[in-house]
Amino acid sequence: MAVKVGMVSLGCSKNQVDAEIMLAKLRKAGFQLCTDAGLCDVVIINTCGFIEDAKRESIENILEFATLKKEGRIQCIVVTGCLAERYQMEVAKEIPEADVILGIGSNDQIVEAIRLALDKKE
Repeated sequence: MAVKVGMVSLGCSKNQVDAEIMLAKLRKAGFQLCTDAGLCDVVIINTCGFIEDAKRESIENILEFATLKKEGRIQCIVVTGCLAERYQMEVAKEIPEADVILGIGSNDQIVEAIRLALDKKE
């Protein structure tokens, strides 16, 4: 059975384009895309990190999915986008529930990063 992946994309139109590219790579690699991120095995939160409100929204979304992960409803949290780019070390330290943190320069590694994170859980 294919791993189900959902995404929450926050921020600018560039984030939306980046999200579509990542989802296309995942689909091509055999992952099943799911429109309800809360019902997926893996959730990607494509963050914005430039203004305070956007940072807050990004962090709130990550924490919401961290709760679902603790409840066993999702397996893996992936944080991408500008918040991940600008604050990678802080996110890793403050939100250990995030299994993968990929800045915008690493979006091409999305498939491998998710596979590696899932392999660690087995």
